[in-house]
Amino acid sequence: MGSEIVRGLENAYDCGDLNDLKASILPFIRNNRDKLLCFIQEFQRIEGPRPLDMLIKIFIIQHNMPFDMAQYMARQSDAIKREIDGCDDLAQKQRQVAEWIRQKAEAHRSTSMFQQVFCFEKLKDELMPLIEEELNLHHA
Repeated sequence: MGSEIVRGLENAYDCGDLNDLKASILPFIRNNRDKLLCFIQEFQRIEGPRPLDMLIKIFIIQHNMPFDMAQYMARQSDAIKREIDGCDDLAQKQRQVAEWIRQKAEAHRSTSMFQQVFCFEKLKDELMPLIEEELNLHHA
């Protein structure tokens, strides 16, 4: 199953479905600079030195935050619409949305975090010098 997920991510990446995620990595790092630096210091204080790219991946997953909340909500909204399409009754539609959120929102968030880490991993060679500069770690 794992390789099936990765194949799906590779396809999405190659055909541009993840371009918005790719573009939001650096702004996410900038917006969370202080949190990320604290996380890195705390993690390394406990675990010892680790490669920065590994620490960033752990940070992405542990913080469980979308790179771009508006993008994330739009994707979630699209996923909900695909599943409850064709329902005209407003009250029933609201029940279905609530049920989708109850049953599937957590899985949707997990998938999104996995996509974020995947994009970061694919782009890390070009991103790491920029991130090191952003975090002021190029002298470390």
